[in-house]
Amino acid sequence: MQKTSDLIWQDTQHQVLFELIEKIKEEPFDPEILTRLKLYAEHHFILEEAYMLELEYPHAAEHIDAHDRFREELEAMLETDPTLHRALQVSLSDFLYQWLKLHVLGIDKQLEEFVMNSSSK
Repeated sequence: MQKTSDLIWQDTQHQVLFELIEKIKEEPFDPEILTRLKLYAEHHFILEEAYMLELEYPHAAEHIDAHDRFREELEAMLETDPTLHRALQVSLSDFLYQWLKLHVLGIDKQLEEFVMNSSSK
């Protein structure tokens, strides 16, 4: 198995998540975007979590906890008034974007390093 191909799906899905988060800022606001983001994030998290468990990734529990926090934040956002004030749209989008960016560059990089190292063995 080629090392880089192990992670192409993950990078592609991260890009889609970033694009969905940016759509929260669009005018007029479409409340359905939060539902689409929730469904896509859940799809991504399920795949990533199954991959970690299959690889016996030693930091899987910590990584899944981070996913669970995102799930909780997004669920709370879905319970808010769908007619978001413009400032709140921008705040939500910025918050989710920064969370995902830190997650991808932090905890996901650790997973990537683990995959790259285990694939070379």
